Amino acid sequence: MIWKFLRNIKSLLNMFTQLLGLPYLAVKKTTQFLYKVVLQATNTIKITAILLKDTAIKILKSIWSLIKKVILGIYSVINKVITFILKYLVIATKYIPKILKGIVNWLWKIVKESIAQIFTLLGFFIAWLTLTGSAKDIVGIAILISTALWLLTIGLREDG
Repeated sequence: MIWKFLRNIKSLLNMFTQLLGLPYLAVKKTTQFLYKVVLQATNTIKITAILLKDTAIKILKSIWSLIKKVILGIYSVINKVITFILKYLVIATKYIPKILKGIVNWLWKIVKESIAQIFTLLGFFIAWLTLTGSAKDIVGIAILISTALWLLTIGLREDG
């Protein structure tokens, strides 16, 4: 009987110490749980950071590759244009004396035609001087355009 009584007291004391240790166990279990959560969160953040870094590197490499292709394409086009221009510039230099002779002849024709039409041009100028306001502007522009067309089409009016 004493043994039974002692067992019951021991059992009560165990229950009492477990009851007193309950806050400690709750804090211990909560701390262990939070530690596991924080550990998993940091691992997840590390994995995410690694994936983001790898993705960013891949994106930057793709952008750099695209930029290189665009630059090479632009270089190729510029190279072809410069080659084309130089090719025809060399050909054009052969014809420079003929072109200059043609321009000088055209300028001589302009001088001769202007001298022949000096009174017409003088009449245009006097008419322009007598006008005022917007009419003067419009007529001045018309005189300049018609004179330019008249000088540019000298070759069309020539006989022969």
